[in-house]
Amino acid sequence: MNIIIVDDQISVLNGIMSGINFNKIGIDRVFTATNVSEAKEIIKTNDIDILLSDIEMPGENGLSLCRWVYENHSSTIIILLTSHASFTYAKESIKFGCFDYVIQPAPYHEIEDVIMRAVSKIMSDRQKNHYYDVESTSQLVLNLFSQNPSNKQQSILSLNQMGYTLKEDSTIRAIIIDIYPYSESESPTLSDLPIFIALLEGANKSFYSPAIYPLVCLNRYKQFVVLLVCNDKSLEAIAPDAFKSFYQDLCREIGPELSCYATPISQLANIRDTIYTGHQLLTNNVAKKPGMYFTEKDVLNTGSTNILENIARWTKLLENNQFSLLEENIFSYLNFNVSINRLNLEILCEFHQQLTKIFFIYSYQQNIDIMGLFTDEYSYNEYMNSFKDVKSLKKGISFIVNAVAFASSTDDLKDDVERAKEFILANISNDISVKDVADYVHLSPEYFSKLFKKKTGENVKNYILRIKVDAAKDLLENPNIPVSMVASELGYNNFSHFTQMFKKHENVTPSEYRKKTQNKSNIL
Repeated sequence: MNIIIVDDQISVLNGIMSGINFNKIGIDRVFTATNVSEAKEIIKTNDIDILLSDIEMPGENGLSLCRWVYENHSSTIIILLTSHASFTYAKESIKFGCFDYVIQPAPYHEIEDVIMRAVSKIMSDRQKNHYYDVESTSQLVLNLFSQNPSNKQQSILSLNQMGYTLKEDSTIRAIIIDIYPYSESESPTLSDLPIFIALLEGANKSFYSPAIYPLVCLNRYKQFVVLLVCNDKSLEAIAPDAFKSFYQDLCREIGPELSCYATPISQLANIRDTIYTGHQLLTNNVAKKPGMYFTEKDVLNTGSTNILENIARWTKLLENNQFSLLEENIFSYLNFNVSINRLNLEILCEFHQQLTKIFFIYSYQQNIDIMGLFTDEYSYNEYMNSFKDVKSLKKGISFIVNAVAFASSTDDLKDDVERAKEFILANISNDISVKDVADYVHLSPEYFSKLFKKKTGENVKNYILRIKVDAAKDLLENPNIPVSMVASELGYNNFSHFTQMFKKHENVTPSEYRKKTQNKSNIL
């Protein structure tokens, strides 16, 4: 980033040059001029981001230069210096887009603060210009992590051209953000753009420094990465509270179901090793507890999980066909170890292997086809990969327990379906749900739905509607019963809902059906 300082007094120029640490506040190159004409020539031939100019000068004054810059180089930020607190000057400078107005004599730290704010505004504006091209910018940032050196160097070059000063020895610190509703969904309800904006604005607020600029990308695991970059020691000055503030702001902006993982400070040359430490933190948070994490200690306590002792008990429960108790027992074990932060990826993987072993041995002993247990909705591969987090593992356990139970007791299951049908007929006048029926036969809604479909070839919900439609048709054949009463008798308080349901199944409304049946009876 470049600045030009314009003042007709050499002593003032030298004083500003020596009194302000331009490199510290993000200025790469400083130009000086002693008059407006000289300043214009420099601005014409160089990319000038900030103009710091005195107003009172011989010949053309600073306001004249301000007007020319405003008309010809509108992106340049203008800061004016004057020894007169004149309202006329202030009014004129505002008219030409002046960023700030400093009354001389001013201490150098005051001038430095104004320049720092100007630098921050330029960086913020540049980021906003790239918000709507997040896909290509994200890919450039993502390529910084590439194993291919040419991809990385091309990204460094491109990002430098966009105004970000990146070098192999640039200081970096990364934050991996796992937004659970986004990363866990095949069709995320959250869109990328608002998240990118929230991350950039949050980083600018929490880690504000003219020397630090945040870059954001989306990795292949659908997790976001904020990369903080600087070319001095500014990152070392960021306190842990700033990261906690960043996390809290994200929770307010996006929602509480997210975790942030901060890596140690490193250099761009070591970016792959740096991001790996953050990835380890993330993968070992198998319970997916929301929070701001810095080290492995944040996500895991050491100690025994007594897996083998529990495996022996669970094997006995399985052999005795106590499937519900088995599932409840396994979930209690997982919940307890989650509550004391005792689980990581390695432990969960071993746990999954031991459980799979006892289920597969049991299936072999019972002549159950292992591959036949799985469906299009829940595949063998999905089960074998369910060790990566507690939520996925619970889903896998619930499926395998119910699938084995289903394969082990076909006759009992048939009785459950028949009892379900009787319950539906007995409650046809009520607004019953799949869960109501499943609760009646003491099965989970998911397992019961699968069982019912397998035994009847029909979806439970469709079966309930079909039975109601058949009953409605019988009642509609009696012309003395109002259509509204038919709807009420079948548990429909909303008449239009009943009409829609009936028409969906019969392609005619209830009134049209009644008219058609009456015409037939008249013919006969």
